[in-house]
Amino acid sequence: MGEFIGAFSGFLEVQTVLIAEFYGVIHYMEETQKMGLTNVWLECDSVLVCAAFTDRTNVLWMLRNRWNTCLNYCGTIRFRVTHIFREGNACADKLANLGFIHR
Repeated sequence: MGEFIGAFSGFLEVQTVLIAEFYGVIHYMEETQKMGLTNVWLECDSVLVCAAFTDRTNVLWMLRNRWNTCLNYCGTIRFRVTHIFREGNACADKLANLGFIHR
């Protein structure tokens, strides 16, 4: 079993939920790299974002450079991504609402 290290929330001035999902994961991966973590397990409630870890063509063009940097980092550590249903991810919903309220 893993250990909970932390959480973050913030207001993103983006147009779609999909872009927000990608930005959230990119930020997460950039923070894990800054922390020097070498064993990372990401649970994500977006099937499209999870699929983008194996198929780079699913990534929006505006995010592709940062996404490729994240994937390169994933190749240097023990990394796992799994899909979690939105119903099982109440913590993420609370953090998203908190970020929206405190914009």
